[in-house]
Amino acid sequence: MHQFGTGPETWKQIAMGQRKWANLNPTAMMHDKPMSEADYDNARWIVEPLRKPDNCLINDGGRAIIVTSLERAHDLKQPPAVIMGMGMDNPSTVIAQSDRMTGPSGAKLAGEAAFSMADITLDNVDACQIYDCFTYTVELTLQDYGFFKPGEGRDWLHGGTIEPGGRMPVNTSGGQLSEAYFMGLTPISEAAMQIMGRCGERQLGPGTRTKPPEIILCSDNGGILQSHACILLRRL
Repeated sequence: MHQFGTGPETWKQIAMGQRKWANLNPTAMMHDKPMSEADYDNARWIVEPLRKPDNCLINDGGRAIIVTSLERAHDLKQPPAVIMGMGMDNPSTVIAQSDRMTGPSGAKLAGEAAFSMADITLDNVDACQIYDCFTYTVELTLQDYGFFKPGEGRDWLHGGTIEPGGRMPVNTSGGQLSEAYFMGLTPISEAAMQIMGRCGERQLGPGTRTKPPEIILCSDNGGILQSHACILLRRL
């Protein structure tokens, strides 16, 4: 908060934006629980400065994806989400611990590797599915990918950037904050389903006043912002 000028006023935009997506997702745990600014501001502290909506859900369940060759995918019922780039980075030598919370996290080099493999830039990305154990994790990950510079998160998120109708939809299922906590399978399964066109009321496109997705960026991380994986999926 001291270094970036960030804090609850920034994280509120993430929590509220993802909740709006969850309100369009009938399988989300928070589907029928809208969140206003007052709801966020009045939520109890878990560990200050993080309120309850800043923390991911805890739930049981299952989720699965199938990975196969593109040749095989042509014969399948659903149109495939094609892997076009991926990268990983582990900047800490002690994965279970981190001596810094301001980055750069593993997202920086993992993202650079994925974008290099895919031969695209951030300008080609239509939506993001970001590992969101906390609201701050979303902010720092987007920052380290290069969507905005350090300290610019509040301005970038202002005005509904990540929510339905926004210019860069993020965590369109509600994410781990408002849909369900299935670790890295939450973002990657949502990205694949969005590209396949299987997301119903929350489907990216005219119904949510967003661009139909051609390319979606996904992330996963662990080790307190250290171990990081980035994958880019595209429409066939």
